[in-house]
Formats: sequence, structure tokens, C-alpha cells
Amino acid sequence: MSQTLSQISVKPGYRPQSEDKTPLADAIDFYRLRQLTNSQRLQMGASLTRWAKAVSLRGMRKACPETYGERFSQSVLGSKWLSILTPTSEPSMWTFDPSEIARLLQPIFETLAIPYYITGGVAATAYGDPRTTRDLDLVIELNRDNITQLVEALEKAGFYCPPIAVQDILDGRGRVLSVTHIKTVLNADLILNSDTDFDHSKMARRRKIALDEAGVEEFFVVSPEDVVLSKLLWRKSSGSMKQWTDVLGILKVQGELLEFDYLWQWAEVLEVANDLDQAFTEAGLYGF
Repeated sequence: MSQTLSQISVKPGYRPQSEDKTPLADAIDFYRLRQLTNSQRLQMGASLTRWAKAVSLRGMRKACPETYGERFSQSVLGSKWLSILTPTSEPSMWTFDPSEIARLLQPIFETLAIPYYITGGVAATAYGDPRTTRDLDLVIELNRDNITQLVEALEKAGFYCPPIAVQDILDGRGRVLSVTHIKTVLNADLILNSDTDFDHSKMARRRKIALDEAGVEEFFVVSPEDVVLSKLLWRKSSGSMKQWTDVLGILKVQGELLEFDYLWQWAEVLEVANDLDQAFTEAGLYGF
């Protein structure tokens, strides 16, 4: 349903994204966000991330001008990067946004025929309220026995893969491989897909969207419904307010475009139906 700015109103129970904003002001902001494309919202999030990192670097440089390079390498990059990277080489690279690493990873996944999708904060930004995010989270469909082949391809492309994490995956103790691209100092968490009906459904329902406004490159991203359900599950176990605001942001932006039958079906299975009902109320979507 189309809506003009003058027609905006808020329903009882509507919750703004932050305590310092009125419900009407929040609703107006989301009216404007709904006019944007997924890629435009992603670019807003990317700009916020670059700005946050740049401010962090300026603060460190101002606080410790003499020891800035060493402190940066140790506290931000980690001691293992001290001999490889310093801010004096190309500090601006650290201010790249996490979506940059997707452009480096996708060709590897395509070559090895590894199905994947982007999830986490980047997906939440594409479908909802743009925000900063530290790393890129990707779910991959890969047998543990084939992790060595993937690691070889990643290292050839300039990624650092922690040997302990690789061994944990091979031994069945872990499912996440956190990799860092050495040149850009960007991180990504590669998560092996779990063998559940819900996780298979998420992989089957992934969709391709552009990460930039030009729309030249498209990447597989988890569906908005599955982001909502996954974040409700995560919030249930962690109590994280960030997960809740991400859920509200997606519901406020996507609105009637969501597949409500799918949401309710899986909410019942995952035992988050009460949380979904509350989220609908706070996003102004109750009655669906």
C-alpha cells in the first residue's frame, strides 16, 4: 500500500529504534528508508562503518602519535600482524567496509562450487535499518572433509586462515572459520551450514542482490524472513538488544512484502512465535 509523508501515523505499541526518538519521528525515518533499494541501504551502512573506523583511527593517532603504528598493530590488528601490517603502510585500507571482502570471496566459492549466502549485520542492513558492522558473516554449504581445499584457495588469494580453527572443523569441534584478508585487513566468518530443516530452508531461499548502487555485482544474501527468524532465535539465547532492533528494522522496512505464512510457520517450529508477535506489534505490523 502506497503512503505519503502526511499520512504517516503510529499504532499503539510501536517502538522506536532508540529511546531518544519519538514514535512518529521513527516512523518517518522508516518511510524514507522504504523508498530506498537494498543496495542503497547497504551503501548507507557501508558509509557508517567507514566513518566509524576512520574516527577510531583519528582518535588513536591523536592519543598516541609517537607509538600509534605499533599500538594499532597490536591492539586492533592483533600481535600476529605486527610484522606484516602497520598503519603507515596503507592505513586507509582498514576503513574499508565489510562488503568489500565479499568481492574477494565470491570467485573462490564459484570456482569450488560452494553454495553460500551473506547473513548477519550486512543482511540486516540490506533489508532494514542501516548500521555499522565489524565483519562479514557468510554461511557455506561444505562438507568438513573438503575444508582443506577451501583453505588452500583462500590462502592463495591472500587470506589468513587460523590453523587451530581449521583443525577444529576437521575434528568436528567447530563450525566457524574466521578468515582475514591480509592486504585489506578485512575479516569474514565462514560458517558451515547446519544439518537442520530450517538451515536447509534458509539456503534454498537465499536471493541475489547487488551490494552497490551500480548493480554490476550481485551476491547471494539470506532472505529477510530468515534474518528475522534467525535473529529471534539468537536473541532468545543471548538476550541481545541489537538482534531485536535489527528485527524491528527489517519488519518496519519490508512490511507487507514479507511472507507472513512462512514467518509464522517457522516461528511455531522454532518456538519464537510469541517473540514474533511482540515484534509485529512494536514494528506496527500487528494483524498480519
